[in-house]
Amino acid sequence: MKLIIFDLDGTLLDTLQDLGDSCNAILQRYGYPIHQLSAYKKFVGNGVQKLIERALPEEARSENIITTLLTAFKAYYEQKPVSHTKPYAGIIPLLEELKSSGYLISIASNKYHEAVIPLIKQYFPTIAFDLVLGHRTGHPPKPDPDIVLETLRKLGIAKENCYYVGDSSIDMDTANNAAVTAIGVTWGFREENELRQHGAKHIIHHPQELSAIV
Repeated sequence: MKLIIFDLDGTLLDTLQDLGDSCNAILQRYGYPIHQLSAYKKFVGNGVQKLIERALPEEARSENIITTLLTAFKAYYEQKPVSHTKPYAGIIPLLEELKSSGYLISIASNKYHEAVIPLIKQYFPTIAFDLVLGHRTGHPPKPDPDIVLETLRKLGIAKENCYYVGDSSIDMDTANNAAVTAIGVTWGFREENELRQHGAKHIIHHPQELSAIV
């Protein structure tokens, strides 16, 4: 039995505009400068607290300010009236093919767990993921391998039978820290060169290319 673990933002779902719009709305509410959408490609990936920290001016990155904006961001993001989030082209057929072929599939994301679950229900209602994990209090975020190792334990899979698929250096570092096969995707938020520099064993440019690797 083989397991494919997927990152979420930038790998399965294009969430960039909603993340950027939500963060800009909160920055503007509290009187801080906003950013171009392209800047958020570098801000995201390490969880929402790090997103807020990176988006704030350096002199405003106190614990109190970050906590205040983090709470406001979560409330806004979860109730955002207009959503631009969508699965990347080819992702749903890929997931359906993997499941029908007998693979286990799971998600390991740095997005906070309470936001991950409704996104999966909304955008992948027909996909039976074997496990879905977002970032939870008391667990270290990626690139710490904890979330991957927990997934392996819960699903009873050996490291040599596991592939981790993601779009950033954080994901490649996570895979390598967990000693599973790192697969980088180029349709997400980061550049191919970054993936290679951080130890991607394989690079794919379209979801369907994954089948030939696993």
